[in-house]
Amino acid sequence: MNQYLKILLFGILVFGGCEDEPDSFEVSKVPSTFTKKVLIEEFTGTWCGYCPYGASALQSLIDENEGNIIGVGVHYQDPLAINQGNFLDSLYINETFPSGMVDRVPYQDDVTIGSWIWNNIAQSQLSASTFCGLALKSVVNGNSATTEVHVAFNDSLFDGSISDYRLTVYLIEDGLLFDQRNYDNSVTDSPYFGLGDPIANYEHNYVLREALSDPLGDQLSTLVLTSENERIKSYEVDISSYNKNKLSIVAFVNYVGLSSIEHEVMNVQKCDIDGFQDWD
Repeated sequence: MNQYLKILLFGILVFGGCEDEPDSFEVSKVPSTFTKKVLIEEFTGTWCGYCPYGASALQSLIDENEGNIIGVGVHYQDPLAINQGNFLDSLYINETFPSGMVDRVPYQDDVTIGSWIWNNIAQSQLSASTFCGLALKSVVNGNSATTEVHVAFNDSLFDGSISDYRLTVYLIEDGLLFDQRNYDNSVTDSPYFGLGDPIANYEHNYVLREALSDPLGDQLSTLVLTSENERIKSYEVDISSYNKNKLSIVAFVNYVGLSSIEHEVMNVQKCDIDGFQDWD
């Protein structure tokens, strides 16, 4: 084999891995069934001395459920708060920190609930069947990212004529360092004992940075409908103010009822800002 062919083959082997790049992936054919995943939106704030417990509970649920629980940290009245967080806090009448919503389903007529209840509701939601699924393809180009969201339905379980289902898309960021109040700094049996109050440079993860869709989601009728009963919509976002290595996209289909306790997240999906997640 001559030297030119050796170099050519080496280049193919080394650089032929471009299938790892998101723009080389293609969303597969819509499956007949979908894996149910659960969204937990945690209400938190750097001023809240008990909120590290909420963050810890969320992280434990994510770690224990092998990617099937997806978390979002919704900050309120702190340096990480955004208008979407204020909107959610007001709409769902949150009065306690930390608290959270598990697929936005109510517990004893309250959608925002304490972290000790999250797992029970999450496991119930995970065991339920779902009629919809999502696939994501996100590509970074300079200071902007474009995310293509695919939504599909199982016709045997879904009648699109009867309800208001929407697509909501979030930009979230990990690894944000801000001081965090700690009410248990002097409590000897607390995991936060002696860490200071505030805890300096506390790491905040899954932080909601922007809502790319309408605050309550874009109606599915506005998405492009394909022959496979698949709906597609693209979202573009300026990421110049963020650490792109720490960014992710979270997209979910949510039902919007007549009141806030009649809302529900039907399914959710997540991918890196420069990544890909097929149907599952």
